[in-house]
Amino acid sequence: MTNQPFFNHFDDPDEFWDDEPIVRNRPAVAARQSPPPARSTPIPSSPPPEPIAVPMARADLPEPPKAGSSFASIEVDRGFLPIRVRFTPGWNRYVAPNEAGNELLAAYRGAVVDRLNEAYSSAAERLPTPQEVSDTATPSRRTLLMILLETHSWDQYCAVSSSMIGVGTYTVRGRIEVGSQHPVTVEADRRYLCSISISSDWAATAHPDDIGDEILVCADQIRSLRPKFTVQYDYSRYSDDDLQYHLDRHRLQLLQERIA
Repeated sequence: MTNQPFFNHFDDPDEFWDDEPIVRNRPAVAARQSPPPARSTPIPSSPPPEPIAVPMARADLPEPPKAGSSFASIEVDRGFLPIRVRFTPGWNRYVAPNEAGNELLAAYRGAVVDRLNEAYSSAAERLPTPQEVSDTATPSRRTLLMILLETHSWDQYCAVSSSMIGVGTYTVRGRIEVGSQHPVTVEADRRYLCSISISSDWAATAHPDDIGDEILVCADQIRSLRPKFTVQYDYSRYSDDDLQYHLDRHRLQLLQERIA
């Protein structure tokens, strides 16, 4: 009996299983799928707040002051003070005694508007300076320097400088007296008349010309009370810078005399 050689599968050249990696087949596992993202419930956006209707109380706005009168007219000077008062024949018939002051003030405002319209007329080549419009306007810088240079004491210097920039308030009364009372009172500042008060009892019997005369008397008193910005000496050879230099020295000297 012939002994056959032992056959080893490792010696079989046709078998290459040993060159291939061993792959172990694992049982197929279903791929784990991540759960779909939870659908967030959309939060409804709140609508913009509706405007709350608040009942608006009707504002009792004051009416603009009346300018001009159908029953009186006033002419003013360069200081916006009355120099002439005229009345129409229907004054006593259509103007109540208790409205006499208001009607004359309206006539005065109309005169001021006419004066300003004339001063700032579009036909002019340039706009006028405040000093050209009114004699009571704040003086120009050069005039201010010259006037202050002519003060003689610290108190006078302060009073004059304040009068140049201050408005001032004046209350005057007419000449006629009725029972120790003045039936006509006028209030004004450095620029315009502010109010005209006329006693209704007196206006009911007074002649319109007498009322006009009282207004002119009050205007004269206001004119005398307003400050006068006049220069006494000639400063034409000085420039504005020269005047400022001398005023600084003058002011210091007045202050030193005041505290000495």
